[in-house]
Parts: sequence; C-alpha cells; structure tokens
Amino acid sequence: MKNIKLITLLFISLYFMISSCKKDETVVIDSSTTSCKDNSTAENLFADMKNVVEEAVSDEGQSNKTGTYSFGACATVSITPAWIDTLTWPKVMTIDFGTTNCTSVYGINRRGKLIITITDRYRNTGSVLTVQPQDYYINDIKVEGTITITNNGLNANNNLEFTVDVVNGKLTYTDLSVTTWISTRTNEWIEGDSTTYFSNGLAGICDDVYLITGTASGVNRNGLAYSVSITSPLRKEICCRWVVSGTLDLIPSGLATRTVDFGSGTCDGNATVTINGNVFNVIMY
Repeated sequence: MKNIKLITLLFISLYFMISSCKKDETVVIDSSTTSCKDNSTAENLFADMKNVVEEAVSDEGQSNKTGTYSFGACATVSITPAWIDTLTWPKVMTIDFGTTNCTSVYGINRRGKLIITITDRYRNTGSVLTVQPQDYYINDIKVEGTITITNNGLNANNNLEFTVDVVNGKLTYTDLSVTTWISTRTNEWIEGDSTTYFSNGLAGICDDVYLITGTASGVNRNGLAYSVSITSPLRKEICCRWVVSGTLDLIPSGLATRTVDFGSGTCDGNATVTINGNVFNVIMY
C-alpha cells in the first residue's frame, strides 16, 4: 500500500513539474507599435508647420491681402520690417490663426500663432528660418518646440536642399498624454520648386515633393524612449498628410528594432512594422 501511495505521489509531482515547465516556456510576442505611431505623428505635425511657414515666406508680400493662403482665409500674416525693405534683416513674421480652429483648403484645423525669424529670402543660400509656436494646435493636438530651417543651396542633383532641425519638440494629445521629439533632417526639394500658390493656385503647392533623410529620437506617450534612423529616404508629397514611401528603423529602449515601411507611393496612412520577423499592419496618424 505504501508503494502505491508513493508511486501516486511521484506521478502527481511529475505532473505539476511538467505543467510548470510549460508555463515557463510561454512566448510573449513583442508587438507594441506605440513608438512608431507617436514618431509618425511628430513627423507629420512638424512637417505641417514647415509647410505653412514655407508658403508664407515664399509670398514675400505678393498677395498684399488676407485670405489668399491655402492654410486658411481666417489666418493673418504680418512681417516686420516689411518685405519692401529689402536691406533690413532679420525680419520677424507672425502667422496668426486666431483662438478658434481655422480650417485650411485641405481640411486641416489650426489655431494659435507661429513666430518666424527670417535672416534672408527663403531661397537664398544660407538663409535661416527659426519657427516658434505660441499656444499652437494642429487638429487639436498642441505642438511645442523650435524648428530651424537652413538653406544649404543646390546639392549634387541640382536640387535645393535644407537642413531641418527640431529641438524641444512636444505634443500634447486631447487626452492630455504627452510625447517628446527631436530630429535632424535633410530635405531635398526634388519637384515643384518652380511654382507657388500665388503663381499656380493649390496645384503650385501640391506639386512640391521632398526626399527626407536623417535621424530623430523621442519619448512615447507611455514614457518609453526611442531612437530613429531613416534607412531609405522618406518621400513627402506636400498635399498628402502622410509619408508615401520610404523606410526607417525605430529602436525603443530595451526592445527590438522596429522597421517601418511606408509603402510604395500611395497617399494613405497604411504602413507595415516588422518586429523580430513578425509583420504588423499599422494605421499612422
């Protein structure tokens, strides 16, 4: 009888040991794409600020009236000293969208102000634009930080090239969650540099295309730090909300590399994120 009890106890012990081992072998798939989405949102919102500023400084007083900008008839633009004074630099431009949402011709809502210090005409080699948002929102997301846009002149491809730096970038979402972002990018203007909104209407903006290279880093809405390196130039078509092609590697602290592929040229928010060989379909902001 004692032998039977002993054998029974051995079987029970063996069963629990095997069960415990199976539990310990459970594989947890690393699938978080939060950093990828937060990085994409920062990319898009700071690019939007850059687009607004470029349109306003390219005008150089040609319009001389309110309501001619694609970023909204409710926005007002002022500059001191005036454009007619071609000898005095730097100049300070203010783009004021007001305290309620101002809707652009392509459906983006903005409010608040952008203050831009301009050292020379935008297309002149060496010119520097420093952009400071004041109580500024894009689609109800508060955007803070400083953008510096430096004209590097023509590159080896005979295209205008700009260095675009973002420091102290911060986004506050409507649920009060926060992300931070900094970046150093090179923007090569590959199409549309010969037309403007004032010469060709909206088509004069929508034909603008940039190839973007460089690095970035940030902290996502969950407090996790990450770094970014563009591995294939990001193609940005100005009237498309999203990056339409290109790839980047994003590395969250303590986690595997996320390879983000923005597609092959379609204007949509679809992207794929590959983590440890697993591919996830993601909708970007």
